[in-house]
Amino acid sequence: MTHALKSIQENWRGGKASLRFLLGTPAAMGRIARGAQVGRLARTPLESLFAKYLEDCRFEVIVEGEIPAAGTGCILSHNETSFADLAAYFVAIWPHVDRLAGADVYRHIPFARKACAKIDIELVARGNRRSTDPLVDRMVAAAKAGKRVGWGGEGRLSGRDGVGRFKVGGSIIAIRAKAPVIPVVIHGGHHAMQLGTVRARPGKIHVRFCKPVSTEHYEEADARDLADKLQQVVSENYTALSEREADVR
Repeated sequence: MTHALKSIQENWRGGKASLRFLLGTPAAMGRIARGAQVGRLARTPLESLFAKYLEDCRFEVIVEGEIPAAGTGCILSHNETSFADLAAYFVAIWPHVDRLAGADVYRHIPFARKACAKIDIELVARGNRRSTDPLVDRMVAAAKAGKRVGWGGEGRLSGRDGVGRFKVGGSIIAIRAKAPVIPVVIHGGHHAMQLGTVRARPGKIHVRFCKPVSTEHYEEADARDLADKLQQVVSENYTALSEREADVR
């Protein structure tokens, strides 16, 4: 197969998968919003949509590391390079998250606000302290109550083959809750489907749950230091996964 033909096939495959996902998202949100179930039982339509997207793109998700058990009050802090990483998150990490923070931009999807409220996704309005402060308080309370809280380290899809600077939001929540942070590394999405494209290169996306980072000796004034430490852990593991994949090739 020529390189040009391969590229056409991969763009066609990714384009179809992306269009099917975009068209299916309002329907999935609508089923959640109108359904009688709440919490984990209501997640199925969205989980299935992401799983189908990964299957259509021929992305295989591989999980490693120790997954936090239910009842473990903690913050799971992850990186994301592309939409492929986001899909991997919802298939491999979300099942182990009790309450999740998501970008407020998703509110524009029909039925999203009501659906997210039912499946414990908090929409974060970036730069809006008036709405963000109460949200952070709710996340702190959830972690104190033994919930596993998901909070993106970079706060966005980075679009680069690497790990961007971690924001302090997740660190503040962890310090206030006196809960450990579990760095979670997602690797492979940048190669599989770079941000801004629909070209789906068949491949593996690795999800690695790292060892918990204690917040015992951190004060809120140290949130930046904790965020930097988490970024370093994720970056080192991302590099290790890159090197391992290079050796395999």
